Amino acid sequence: MSTPPPAIGRTLLTLRVSRDSGQTWSPPVAVTTDDNPTPLATSQWPPCQCPQHREA
Repeated sequence: MSTPPPAIGRTLLTLRVSRDSGQTWSPPVAVTTDDNPTPLATSQWPPCQCPQHREA
């Protein structure tokens, strides 16, 4: 059974960041299907940045 491709331009995630305990927030940043996000190979976070694993 295959999964149908996601709708073009569909919002997958919207983030707003606060660096001062919620007093102020950054503008929203959306990740859409147009961004073609690559799934993580593992659940390790943050991704390893050693020479062997970082992207070239």
